[in-house]
Amino acid sequence: MAHTALETAAQAARAGAEIIRQHAGRYEKLRTKSSGVDFVTEVDVSSGVAVVASIAAAVPGARFVVEEPEVYRLAGVEEGSLDEAEVWVIDPLDGTTSFVHGYPCYSVSVACLRDGQPVAGAVLNAVTGELFTAEAGGGAFLGGVPIRCTSAPDIPSALIATGFPYERTVTLDRQLRIFSAVIRTAHDVRRDGSAAIDCCEAACGRVDAFWELALRPWDMAAGVCILREAGALVTDTAGGGWTAATTDLVAANPALHARLLEVIAEVEG
Repeated sequence: MAHTALETAAQAARAGAEIIRQHAGRYEKLRTKSSGVDFVTEVDVSSGVAVVASIAAAVPGARFVVEEPEVYRLAGVEEGSLDEAEVWVIDPLDGTTSFVHGYPCYSVSVACLRDGQPVAGAVLNAVTGELFTAEAGGGAFLGGVPIRCTSAPDIPSALIATGFPYERTVTLDRQLRIFSAVIRTAHDVRRDGSAAIDCCEAACGRVDAFWELALRPWDMAAGVCILREAGALVTDTAGGGWTAATTDLVAANPALHARLLEVIAEVEG
């Protein structure tokens, strides 16, 4: 029996999370990527192989974009591209820094993109076991129960999530300017270290909004699908619609989203 894209994404996320759980608190190899604080472990790679293998078994000929490039060779698949008609975009361990330090917030993110837009997504919190899912036009769910973003109308009433970039010079300076403006007026701000989870927390109403800079497609593709289906508006910091090339993300209900864009515009002149 053929699986839907949503079922395939959820099944693959579970496969990756099982690998992560087996190795929680113990890993052997640690190296850096883009900077001295951008970590990757063998668990990232092993989870990626499990995710890709699960999808490949359900979708013969599937194409992939995975955060860890070793996965393609180890899983025996070819690297895909974001401009293909259909591609699976995967972060096998979103929140590696938290995983390395034993901070309990990291996830597996799996999305199916068609013509550059996410049509199905699954994010599984590998610590709590919570599974967030969405399919374009079908709503967003946590453990099978429908979820919606909040209706918080303005920043003073809002709890807002964010993250900080690995690039600790110009991009960090920009983020700190925005952060300063938001924290001075928001109810409060949270930072957990997994953009995929942050998207889902906004989708289910645990926070009212989420913004972050310098993200990659695998950080947010599944989360974007879940946010949209939960009623959130999702754009870049200039208000442009999300595409696979988007790097800066702002997500909230339409009223709060507009106000957050205004604050960012005021900061950036």
